[in-house]
Amino acid sequence: MTLSWDSLGPAGARPRRIRGGEIPTPSATSWRVQQRQARAQIAAWRTAAATPPQETPTFGFRLAGMWIDGDAIFAFGFFLPMVFLVQFATLGAAMIAGLTPIYLFCRRKELVRIMTPRLFLFAFPMVAVVSVVWSETPKDTTKFALEFVVTVIAALLISSACNQRAVLKAMVLAFLIYCADAVLTGGQVKVGAGGEHAFSGLTSSKNLMADIASTGLIVSLAVIVMAARARDAVWVAIGGVAVLVELYCVVGARSAGAVLGLVMGLTPLVVLSALVPAGRALRAWLTSMVAVTLLVIGLNFRVISQAIIDLSLSVFDKDPTLTGRTYLWYRAFDLIREKPVLGRGYFSFWLQGNIDAEGLWRYAGITERSGFNFHNTLVDLLVTVGWLGAAVLIVTVLIGAFALVRRFVNQPSLALVFWISVLLYELSRTPIETLGIQPFYFSTTLVFGALAAGFGRKPPPHKTAHRPIRTAAPVQVQLVDYASDEAWANPRLAPARGSLRLKRRQEAGG
Repeated sequence: MTLSWDSLGPAGARPRRIRGGEIPTPSATSWRVQQRQARAQIAAWRTAAATPPQETPTFGFRLAGMWIDGDAIFAFGFFLPMVFLVQFATLGAAMIAGLTPIYLFCRRKELVRIMTPRLFLFAFPMVAVVSVVWSETPKDTTKFALEFVVTVIAALLISSACNQRAVLKAMVLAFLIYCADAVLTGGQVKVGAGGEHAFSGLTSSKNLMADIASTGLIVSLAVIVMAARARDAVWVAIGGVAVLVELYCVVGARSAGAVLGLVMGLTPLVVLSALVPAGRALRAWLTSMVAVTLLVIGLNFRVISQAIIDLSLSVFDKDPTLTGRTYLWYRAFDLIREKPVLGRGYFSFWLQGNIDAEGLWRYAGITERSGFNFHNTLVDLLVTVGWLGAAVLIVTVLIGAFALVRRFVNQPSLALVFWISVLLYELSRTPIETLGIQPFYFSTTLVFGALAAGFGRKPPPHKTAHRPIRTAAPVQVQLVDYASDEAWANPRLAPARGSLRLKRRQEAGG
């Protein structure tokens, strides 16, 4: 008697596998070793799934067989007018404002996923916009506040680009073009009590020249490290040329704040780059030690700042007033006491026609009556947006910095090392410069870009896949002829790919 279920299924259908799967081939590897290998493979899969693709371009085009990344084009288009903002003036602002909506359109498909985890970064820009209500110059506050919002949007888009290496290369080119132009056509200004000169580049401010060159130096060194790891000799050479030009500008500008900030910025770039391939426990331990060190520095900031001032007086030939900063802060404290909570309105102080600003311009000898600040970020915040705006920005920075460090510990990359370095560079200079709160300024873009870099993209919404119903192939069953002694109660299991079948030996004439 022979019966087969093959006729119940479609012709040529593959027999369905019985639960339990195939019979595996015996392995010489021990069971414990196999378990360790399986756990290691699962951990590798989870790490690969959790790590976002850093080198997958979002959009772009091919030119002469070479891929041109779209994010890099916009990064170059933003940073070039930002570093040349003094020279480009209104044209540079128009370029930045015009590129931002185009960039938003190009990234429209992933815009919600990019912006959702970073919405808290718009808290301070919204304070700047709302300050129009109590501003002494509502028209000017509205203009500069909207420009500030545009700057933050551009920063968030740049820092969320997939190919961060291409974005940093674009920044290198922008800073290199400016510094090379400054070396070829730039001038000098008098500094110090001895009548010495310092390199000021394309402007009359040596501090601005040193700030641009120092920032470009950090970007160039980060690109060199990335290119060296990728064995890209061309960009190692380009980065090396940029480092030489920018280092010349930093030394020639003789800016104490830029040099000290550069030391603070290069330290994590050197230390953390070596921790990228290290284990998570080691990264977490060293990062905790750095956080404790920074906390101790913050608690002893007054003593350390006095030591830095004394060092700058002796090394950089500064006058005891730090080039007039102490008088600016003295006048600012009087202004803060008048409106301590809300301030005078975002960007409503350094405007022509304001009597207090005109007096400080005359004191500093600034005939252009523009491009000046209190040389202290917190002081500038308290004058313009009061303690309300200062508190909002401080909380924003703390949240963004914590997220940036946490992401580096969990998902390390050289791009995150760069953002940590540039954020530390900018924060270390806030006691003597106004950074991160000006619209259409490269330092503002870098600060908010660093604060946004700690947040990954929101995963796309889960879509339920409608899988087609597959017709199950029947199990191939053949009855065993028990008349044979050889087959009696001894069915032979023959492992086959995709199925487990019962077979019998046919007898002649059976």
